[in-house]
Formats: sequence, C-alpha cells, structure tokens
Amino acid sequence: MKIIKAVPEEFLNGLYLIPTDRGNLLKLDENGSFEIINNIPIIRVLVTPNLKKTISKIVYQIKDKYYLFKNHEKANWLKNLLEYINDKIEFDKYYKAKKAWYRGIGDLFKNIRKWEFGKVIGKSISLLKVLNPIIVFDIHDIRKWHYKKSFIKFVKELRKSNLSVVIRYPIDCHREIAKIFSDGILNVKASIKYFAKAHGYYISNKVAEYLLSITNGNLDVIYLILRHSKREIKNLRQLKIPWLKILPYIIDSKYRKLVKAIVKLRKFKVEDICYRVDYKLSTLYRYLDELVELGILTKIRYKNKIRFKIKLNRKILLELIKKSKNNYLSWFSIFLLDNVPWNIQIFEFSKNI
Repeated sequence: MKIIKAVPEEFLNGLYLIPTDRGNLLKLDENGSFEIINNIPIIRVLVTPNLKKTISKIVYQIKDKYYLFKNHEKANWLKNLLEYINDKIEFDKYYKAKKAWYRGIGDLFKNIRKWEFGKVIGKSISLLKVLNPIIVFDIHDIRKWHYKKSFIKFVKELRKSNLSVVIRYPIDCHREIAKIFSDGILNVKASIKYFAKAHGYYISNKVAEYLLSITNGNLDVIYLILRHSKREIKNLRQLKIPWLKILPYIIDSKYRKLVKAIVKLRKFKVEDICYRVDYKLSTLYRYLDELVELGILTKIRYKNKIRFKIKLNRKILLELIKKSKNNYLSWFSIFLLDNVPWNIQIFEFSKNI
C-alpha cells in the first residue's frame, strides 16, 4: 500500500496489478480500510471467492461517508436519495441527511443478505461511480479458489463503469493473475516515482519511464543515478548518469574489484594495476582481455609496451545494465518495496557513494 499511498494519482482510470509479499496482505479477520489521500478516496478490502462477502466489505467501508457523495448526477440507482442528502447538507440539515443515508445503506445491506443480485450490483456500482475511489482488492491465493468467475465478472463491471481497480496478490500468483486479468497493468513507473520520492527526489513520468527502460528495475542503479542528479528532475536533460560510478556494479561481479581500480586510474599499464588487485598475473591478463572484448577497455600497443584505457560507450553500458545478473524481473524487484521496511544502507554499493 505504500506505493499507492505515495502516488495515488498514478493508479487512476485503469486496472493495475501489484505483486507483493503474502505478509503484506490483509488478514482474514481484518475488515479493510478507507482513506483519502490527495483528495482521492482509497477503499481496501480482502477478496474471497464469495462475491457477497466482498461487496459487503466494500459497502461497510463507505457506510458512514454520506458527506462524500456529492456528484449524484453520476448515479443511476439511488440518484433521488443522493440528491435529497446533498440538498439537506447544503442547508445544514445534517440529521435528516444522515437519517436518509443510513436508511438507504440499511436497505442495501438487506439486499446483500438476501442476495438480490441486480439491486446489489446496481446500487453498489452506482455509489462507487459517485465516490470515484481507487478500489484495492487484496487476494491471498486465487489458485486455491474453486470458483472465481463471479469476482472476475465483478472487476469487469467495475471497469465498464470507469472505476479504478488495483489487485494486490502474492508474487507467486503472478502468472495466474496476469493470465486472468490480461488487461491489467504492472505500474512499475509508479513504483519508480515512489522510490524516488521516498529518497527526496521528484521525477516526471518521462524520467521514470526512461529509468525503467535503461535499468530494468535495478534499484541499486536507479539510486546511483538519482544520487548524482538534481532533487527535481523534470526532463531527461536534467538526468545525470554517473557511468564511471555505476560501471563496477553493472559488470560481472568477478571483475568488480579490478574495474574499481581501473576507474580510478583511467589509463594504465599492467604493472600500474597489479599491486592494486590480488590476482595472479595470468588471471589479471585474462580479465583485462575479457574487458577489452566487452568493449570496456581499449588496448594500446606503443613501443613494445601494452597500455589500457577505459572506454565508455553508452550503447554497451546500457546493454550491461540490462544484462546485469542483479536485475530481477522489474515487477519483482521493485514491488518488494511495498512490504519491506527497506533502508538504502543495505545496498551493496552504498558505502562507496
């Protein structure tokens, strides 16, 4: 929920998927929550195969919020009731407004208990259209459900009414969820904006998209780039990428110690670097030749002596970032932020920044 709360505007007008840790989902005995962040209502409930219980939980979260249902012209069902309530509120007749609201909500709960499906769906969606919240569904493990069609159809009905839906689920259920909700969006861009915001940086959508494209969700590299940029990055020209500082962490880890020494020297002979690393001479020559093949170094022969020079080719460096073994699938590495009380000090490179 940290991601949604930090950038709720990024979860409007769509169906969004958030894989997370099981321990970060609502427990079976938790009712859910209702919050308003940046003037955007957020309803969070735990979903079960029983649609009746799911809708009941949603209605329970809004049962006391009569004062928020102002745009009654969006309603199909309950339009007269909402219009009456707004008129009473306008003339400070809160008692009458509240009384009418609770009578209407009481009828809706009665419809749910009797499971009068048409009335339940019509009234519930009508109320949600007026409120226009982000509806967050926590799912424990949809693979264990014997019957899931009713929930899937309900989500589709919500989307037909242009309501914003977020589905949060355990990471190991991702394949199943992605298959069921094929139009769901993994909002990695929002996660990168959240990560930046948590460290005191404001970045635009364009910058977030670019960081995702070049790092594939590698948070170590994203932090290094932000660390050497301005606090507010509105466009790509303001984004500074410290390639020399990043290089040791995007290369294969076996070269890391050597590349750190190379970055300090820039130009060198073998004898200049051999005392900085504890490699056998044969290993050192092999590693240097492999770095030349990777396009990281240039080998220069001059007067029967071999010199090396660091070579920064942007295209090669971007490929190295994408191939880095530290790059998890972007949705996996980034969305773990939602449940881990992370600290930048745990990052391997942080002490060298």
